[in-house]
Order: sequence, then C-alpha cells, then structure tokens
Amino acid sequence: MLRLGIIGAGIMGARVAEAVGGLSGVTVTAVADPRRGQAARVAAGCGATAFGDYPELLRSGLVDAVYVGLPHRWHAAACVAAAEHGVHVLIDKPLCTTVTEAERIIAARDRAGITLMVGFSYRFRAEWIRARQAVADGLIGAPELVSDVIAEADPQTPPWYWAADEGGGIVHLQAHHCFDRLTWLVGSPLTEITCRTVGAAGGAPTAATLTGVFASGAVAAIGLSFGRTYRADARTLCLVQGSAGQLHLDQTRTLATQTASADRVESYADDDWLTRQMAAFVDTCAGSGASVPTAEDGRYAVRCAAAAEESARTGRTVAL
Repeated sequence: MLRLGIIGAGIMGARVAEAVGGLSGVTVTAVADPRRGQAARVAAGCGATAFGDYPELLRSGLVDAVYVGLPHRWHAAACVAAAEHGVHVLIDKPLCTTVTEAERIIAARDRAGITLMVGFSYRFRAEWIRARQAVADGLIGAPELVSDVIAEADPQTPPWYWAADEGGGIVHLQAHHCFDRLTWLVGSPLTEITCRTVGAAGGAPTAATLTGVFASGAVAAIGLSFGRTYRADARTLCLVQGSAGQLHLDQTRTLATQTASADRVESYADDDWLTRQMAAFVDTCAGSGASVPTAEDGRYAVRCAAAAEESARTGRTVAL
C-alpha cells in the first residue's frame, strides 16, 4: 500500500485526496499546509494526519510518496526535500521556474532513485489521448499548423499569481501546459519561440502570444490571457491542421475530426482524468514502467518558458 502525503491543501490537493479515495493500492496518510485548518479539513476527509508544513510531514515517516501543489516558487525546494527523504513525487505543473532549479531536481531524483512525475494533466484526458493517437496514425496527415488558446478570468487569485519574482505570470501559470501538450500531441519538440506579453507595469504579464516552430517543420501559435477584474468561464481551443485533415479540442471535452472521408465528433465530458493520472503515478511508484511525464519533460517546458521570457524581454526569436 502506497502511503501518499499531500503538500498543499488547496483546491487541487483536496481533489487529489478525493480521487485517491477511489483507488486501490494507495491511501492518503498525511496532509500539510501552512493554513493548518485547511490541512485538518482535507486530512479529516481521508483519515490522515495534518501538518503545518511539509518538512514536518516528510520527517514524520508517514509517507512513501507526495503530491506537491504549492506556489511555484516552492516547487524546487519541496521536490529536493522529498527526494532527500527517499519519497516519490508527483509535482503539479510547472516543475519549477528556472532551468537551474530543474537541474537540481533531476540531480536529487537521481541520487535518491525515486520516481518524479510532473502533473501535465492533458496527457491523461481521454480526448487528448484519442487526438494524439489520431495524429500518430496519420489520420490528418502531417501536422502543419498547431494553434492553442487558453483564456481565463477571475478577480480572486492569490497575490503570487502576478508577482514575477515568485514564479507568477501567464507564462508560468499556463504556457507550460501548452509546451508539453502540443509537443506530446504532434510528437515533435519546439526548436524556437517568439513571445510578446501584456501586463501592468512592475507586475507579471497577464496575456501573451507565442509563435514557434517544431522540429517536424510545423508551426505553432499560442494565445494566453487572464482577466483579473471579472469572472468568466475558462475557454480553451486547440486546433491541429494537417495535410489531410484537421482536429480540434475545446473546454467542453469534445474532440472533432474532419478529413476528406470522415467528419466525427466525440464527447468525453464524463471522463475522469484525475483518477487516471493518480493511478498512473501509483503504478509508476510500484515500478510498472508506465509512460508518464518525467522531470525531463518538466525541464523541457521550463526551457520553453525561459525562452519565451527572453523573447518577450529582448524582442527576438529564441532558439531552444
């Protein structure tokens, strides 16, 4: 039985605890959060022990693995600390905020011989799995254009979301998802990135446009934005135009595919991606050899984010 600790008892920490409750081979034994009352509430729901900080949780000896859902600036420290205690890690995206931090995490993982998985959730969504298979099977021919849009709005966000020195800003909040899911979807890495951003003076950017080129020759266009003064439903749209057809996915969990011989719409609204992700993590910790997003995948996304930030700062295209 894998004993799982939850570091960060926010919305995702609570959802992870709930998802794990429906799985065999794993149980939540500890929950840590500086908001002790929040940690206690999540812990009470699964019969776990509550802690006020994650070092205390790691020293307790109650866990074999942890889910880390902390603000970005604490990701590297939490991953390294868990590795030093011989504890497996599932880290919510992004892996961290700098390439140097990513290298520290990978070195700590290798020294400890632990599993470290990055929670790139779109790899576990049924419609994205189906879309990737369609691309791999050549259903739409060779991808030529990949367009990805994420737009959100919420007036109540943590202050660190918009503090550049704390790993905030639209690039770290959302672009890591795009860098990973698009590369995974088309089966080719980005080789260059150009980025332009919008944001209040002195703060982290709230909107960005990114263009890129994949090693395969396909081009990418990414649009990201976050409204801070009002609330609106999140909108997402990914479109892949190929030499023989196109597919697109949106926030309704719908996959639409069009080719000369087929026009198909599939709905996955009832799909439980989080339970699938947690099951993959448990299996990987048990040595199943399953294919999951690794620290190297996380480092790749961090490199892309660093290139995007450099491009936004200098006005130049940055090679990866």
